[in-house]
Amino acid sequence: MSFLYVTVPDMDMARVIAGGAIREKLAACANVLPHMTAIYEWDGDVEEETEVVVILKTSKTKALELAQWVEDHHPYEVPCILELPLGRGNHDYVSWLQTQLGSGSRLM
Repeated sequence: MSFLYVTVPDMDMARVIAGGAIREKLAACANVLPHMTAIYEWDGDVEEETEVVVILKTSKTKALELAQWVEDHHPYEVPCILELPLGRGNHDYVSWLQTQLGSGSRLM
């Protein structure tokens, strides 16, 4: 299993990314964490913005395709899309994820 950690500018875009990824069967589930503060350097200036975190739960086999889909639908010039490989999970939840993603997904 993998998580994709994605930051977006607002809740509307979080819903677009999360809902679209699930409808496309690229993610089984998404967690949306509102109101995160990002501080970073861009073009020589230190910026501070409010963002929303979207955590997409997927399989290792679909992670690359999901990352590309997110990038294609993301409004940022350079979006934050980070894959976090996961270890074990409880059997019932992992089975549910597998069912959501289809038979072509390898979770563990």
